[in-house]
Amino acid sequence: MPLFRTNIELHHAATDDYLLLDKELRSRQFSPENKQVIADTGKDERRYLHTRYWREGNIALQEVVNDVKRAASKTRKKFSFTVLKNRN
Repeated sequence: MPLFRTNIELHHAATDDYLLLDKELRSRQFSPENKQVIADTGKDERRYLHTRYWREGNIALQEVVNDVKRAASKTRKKFSFTVLKNRN
C-alpha cells in the first residue's frame, strides 16, 4: 500500500489555526508523524502542534493533494505544502 507524507506550513497563523488544521487532517485519515512545535496555551497546559503527517492507502497522489488543500483551506490562512509518495 502506498504511503504518503506531507509537510504543511500555515502563513501568519496562530496556535488555534494549527489545531484546526490538525483536526481537519485527522478527519481525512491523516496521522501526525511526530510531535514538533510546542504551543503554550496559557492554562498551564502544553499543546503539541503537528506540521508533518502521513497517510497510507490505495489512493492516488492527486486525492491526497486535494485532501491536504481542503484541510488547510479550512483555516482561511495562506499555506504551502509538499506531498511525497514513498516508493514501495
